[in-house]
Amino acid sequence: MSSGTAIPWEDRGSLGFLPAFFATAFGIMFKPIATLTKMRRPETATDANIFAYACGFVWFLAVLIQSAFAYFVFYSRDDSIILDTHQFIINTLLEAVLSAVAAAFIPKLISWMFYRLTAFDMTSKAPPIMVYNCIAFLMGPSLLALIPGGTKPWLAFGPALAGVWMFILLLITAIARLRVRVGAAIIGSVITFLATSALVILGIFAIQFVWCSLMANASVTAPMPVTFK
Repeated sequence: MSSGTAIPWEDRGSLGFLPAFFATAFGIMFKPIATLTKMRRPETATDANIFAYACGFVWFLAVLIQSAFAYFVFYSRDDSIILDTHQFIINTLLEAVLSAVAAAFIPKLISWMFYRLTAFDMTSKAPPIMVYNCIAFLMGPSLLALIPGGTKPWLAFGPALAGVWMFILLLITAIARLRVRVGAAIIGSVITFLATSALVILGIFAIQFVWCSLMANASVTAPMPVTFK
């Protein structure tokens, strides 16, 4: 587990928090292996943890942007729905907080799963902490989640693009940085991506069901048609 000259995030004390964050995120997005190879402290998770928390905040902002876009572009102009603005704000904040927490801690789940799927196929044994550090920094494409989309799940271009970009980076990193055999890297990356996506989708539906159905706190509803007997 060799040390490099440092990625920008590890020098955030001198570069500044935001410049270091954006430099690291863009470096991961477009030059993942070169950026990860420069990691100066691969044996500790402190820098990776803070970066994951920062990405969690990005997802917090992403939910606010997506909701504001949906509100002003779609909901406020649609006469076929009943919109409870106060409840909409509450639901947006709740979703934003949950998204931030999930994004901040999901690298731990991904690294745990991915390591168990690929550990025996690493030509040079990378310790679990190294796998976690790489995956935490692969959250850099979270910036794409800030791109607004439509009100339907399949129109969430930004978050979907961020997820696909992370999957591609995971596959590249597994082969070129973690030295996982190609076949195992593909299988491990695909299974990890599908399992994580399934858990995220299941979590979203579960939260929406509990909050909107059982607690009757939906903010957007379609009015029932008036019928005469």
